[in-house]
Amino acid sequence: MSIHQTFTLLLTAKVALLLTSLGASAQQADQQTNWPMSAAVQTESGQQIPAGAYGVAYIDAPRVATLLQLRGVTGGGTVILKSDDSHDCLTVPIRFVAGDFGGEGISANETHPIRLILRSPRVAGALAAGDDVVSDMYRISVQLDDTEADIIIQTGLSASHGFVLNPGSSVVADIFGATTSRTACSELPAQGS
Repeated sequence: MSIHQTFTLLLTAKVALLLTSLGASAQQADQQTNWPMSAAVQTESGQQIPAGAYGVAYIDAPRVATLLQLRGVTGGGTVILKSDDSHDCLTVPIRFVAGDFGGEGISANETHPIRLILRSPRVAGALAAGDDVVSDMYRISVQLDDTEADIIIQTGLSASHGFVLNPGSSVVADIFGATTSRTACSELPAQGS
């Protein structure tokens, strides 16, 4: 067997293995959410999904850059979603970008962490399936008690920001899909119990 044939065979095997694992990830992501919506959930590492939410997005160390009146925010983070009835959570790495016209001058630095509460099954389903979530396509609110909101900005952004949540940690994820993982979760006791 020539070197070219060997290389082609190895490359084909790697692609087949990758596609097989992607299919399994997609099947896991398609499972239905059976957590009760009235229950708050906490992962074993301490992140919480509040009652009434399907998940949360964390961007811990975003960077902000301003150019005159333009302001952009970018960073990587994690989305944690309530998953199937096995009572664990689905963890999806994300890339995040946001912008508005709130800039003043020219600068670049780290900014406050961003936390978004995902209150819509449509948003959670899109992220679990590896699809981008663009703020213009959903109802966004900064009011924690807004029951009509798909996404609630809890910290780090203002209502004037437009943003995109892009599942995956690199451009490769845009081609092959985001790698998801399962995280142990447990239901938190109701307040006042």
